[in-house]
Amino acid sequence: MGANKLFKIVVGLCVLLTNGCAKEPEESSSTSDSRYLYVASGVCYSGNNTTFSNTTSSNLIYRLSLETGAVDSTIADYFSSPSNTGDSPASIVDGDSNYLYALIENTTTTSLRRIEKIEKRSNGARSIFSNNTTALSAQLRHLLKLSNGDFAVSKSTGVEYLTSGNVRLGAPYINATAAPCNTSTTLIPKVLTLSNGKFVFLHAAAAQNRFGIFATTGGTTCSAAQAAPNANAFPTAAFYDSTNAKLFVAYAGNAVTTDLNSIYMYSIDESTNAISGATKIYDASLYPGTYSYLLYGVSEMVYDAATSSVYIATATTTATTVVNYAIEKFTYDPTQIGVDATKILVRSGTTPFFEYGSDTKCISKMFIGN
Repeated sequence: MGANKLFKIVVGLCVLLTNGCAKEPEESSSTSDSRYLYVASGVCYSGNNTTFSNTTSSNLIYRLSLETGAVDSTIADYFSSPSNTGDSPASIVDGDSNYLYALIENTTTTSLRRIEKIEKRSNGARSIFSNNTTALSAQLRHLLKLSNGDFAVSKSTGVEYLTSGNVRLGAPYINATAAPCNTSTTLIPKVLTLSNGKFVFLHAAAAQNRFGIFATTGGTTCSAAQAAPNANAFPTAAFYDSTNAKLFVAYAGNAVTTDLNSIYMYSIDESTNAISGATKIYDASLYPGTYSYLLYGVSEMVYDAATSSVYIATATTTATTVVNYAIEKFTYDPTQIGVDATKILVRSGTTPFFEYGSDTKCISKMFIGN
């Protein structure tokens, strides 16, 4: 039998038995050893600066290579099917190696507010995890996945709790808090947890701009609170370094004056709830003299403990009507705590990690995941 004829028979058997001996490359998808910066460019909060709405935001979910800052894949586009008019990804959170969850705000048709479960791949499959109209009854701000697999959802009027089985607990879980926190809950841009599970929430209403600590059981009892450094500075983003018990909070205001657009670091005693050692590590009023980079109207921060990196989403100018956003990358050096506050966060490079474009209006949420 000729060699050419034998080759054709082998190839034919491959097609019949295995649907081909070789497969075409699949679309980009997560693997156990790949890590990305996941980004939601939906409706966001940047203090009392005017930013993009649910219909003028980019309304995308995508992921960036941590090595190059380049877009690896676009996971969801909320201007395309199966989305609805007015859909905007207000927040995203890591689910597992295959899925993420997205908090979808819709001020056009509020009954369409929901949490989606989305496959981590280009144009990933999407399904509804929750469309609980009671829990999602006010403007949606932030989604947090807890260590037990449940979810906390911050909205304008409180913090909701949904179990991994989509059961609502509380009415809502954190609501109408008492002193020393705010006496009303009107704008909660972010919620996070300490390493012992206690909640920290940011509150950004006039005269009650502060962050507070709550027990794991929620309720209305505030354990401790810290007022903003300026009456016109509103907390917009935060991350927690559990190793050193340091909470970093970004504040935003609509002027380039002292403390309005700044980042502060606080020491947290998780046992007593004591908040102390307020230390300013950035102030936009000192740009470009002290700082060669601008952080104004910060909308999001995320900490990558594996590489001691911090990613910060910031407006690109000091215009009170935000023009666009970019993502800056910093190296976090805790050895500078108590030594030189200006060196605790050191900018990586001389240009943004991810430059502004049609896909950065606005940066509502980021997380590090595979």
